[in-house]
Amino acid sequence: MSDFTSSFWSTYVAVITIGGIIACLLLLWISGTAKAMTAADNTTGHVWDGDLREMNNPLPRWWVGLFLLTIVFSVVYLYLYPGLGSYQGAWKWSQADQFEKEVAKGNLRSAPIYAAFAGMSTEELAKDQNAMAIGDRLFMNNCAQCHGSDARGSKGFPNLTDGVWNWGGTPDQIHETVAKGRTGIMTPMAASLGSADDVRNVANYALSLSNSPHDPTRASLGKEKFAVCAACHGADGKGNKALGSPDLTAGVFTHGPGVESHVVAMINNGKTGVMPAWEAKFTPEQLKVLTAYVWGLGGGVAAAAPAAVAAPAAPAAEDAASVVVDNGVVKFYFATGKADIATGADQALAEVLAGVQAGKKVVVSGFVDSTGDAAQNEELAKQRAFAVRDQLKALGVAEDLIELKKPENIDAGMDAGARRVEVSLV
Repeated sequence: MSDFTSSFWSTYVAVITIGGIIACLLLLWISGTAKAMTAADNTTGHVWDGDLREMNNPLPRWWVGLFLLTIVFSVVYLYLYPGLGSYQGAWKWSQADQFEKEVAKGNLRSAPIYAAFAGMSTEELAKDQNAMAIGDRLFMNNCAQCHGSDARGSKGFPNLTDGVWNWGGTPDQIHETVAKGRTGIMTPMAASLGSADDVRNVANYALSLSNSPHDPTRASLGKEKFAVCAACHGADGKGNKALGSPDLTAGVFTHGPGVESHVVAMINNGKTGVMPAWEAKFTPEQLKVLTAYVWGLGGGVAAAAPAAVAAPAAPAAEDAASVVVDNGVVKFYFATGKADIATGADQALAEVLAGVQAGKKVVVSGFVDSTGDAAQNEELAKQRAFAVRDQLKALGVAEDLIELKKPENIDAGMDAGARRVEVSLV
């Protein structure tokens, strides 16, 4: 009943239920007290087939007793259990609570089985026959409805055996996908691309990246316009796992065939795909085994080796533009007296774009060095910040999500590291 904002339906159900019980009592009372017109032989005068006559006899006492017991049982039941609209019952019983208790009992009984896998890595679990047998049952009961019993998916549901992972195929990435779920969004891009011909051209260029059937002429015309799509798919079309944007060079089209009409429809209409989160249903141990099973289907990617400690990013050469990412902050370095952005900006801003999609805002701050005229330096800092802002807008970030902020200390030294713009999320 919580889906309703009014108590009408709750009251309606309660009234109908109580009214039904009262009606049964009235029926018993009326049948036991009403007098029918009868003849001297206690018949009503109704005769069928010449010899079958209707008698005016009362209901058998055993039948009346059972009827009354049924009514008493109904009243007691409706007091103890939910049945009168939103009334929860004196015992507060619910199907959800009963289900959770049964699941908890099952998990408690199976805990010793999973304890044997506690110290094993994903790779080790994938080689363990017992673990994989359990993983197969978990997959068949919960995942096969969408991904198929062979895990090869279907239209709209990814193939888990082909090695193509929009969100990454390492054990940790698969575990996060299963536990937390994923939401992949392809926004409608027709308005950003221009005419219907532009959309077709870009669609053919996208198909050409994987050598899928395409029109080479249209593909060449769509290459320039593809820059609008590069914000998510990358300039090379290889996608971005932080955003879940597909690798267009793989030739895998989950939501339909790799043909022009399908890609055009995707560009025009967009698509939202949802992978539900499962951590509320599975125990951590079950999630670990299920992750190993999915990883071991053949498409999983080996876990990355521990990264070496990176040396601090060196500032740009004295008169060359560059861009680096330092602890989540994107730093654009500029040549002396210029506001030209270095190449590689799209890739460097990938995390920023992911943050914007998650609801965050972008702060852009422009610094300058302390040499030369202070007023000119301040104006140059603004122009550099404007250039970065325009780059963000070109990548699809709305202007109202970009805040231009003057640094607290605009005098940042005299070297190339001072001639920069910092982009961060708030």
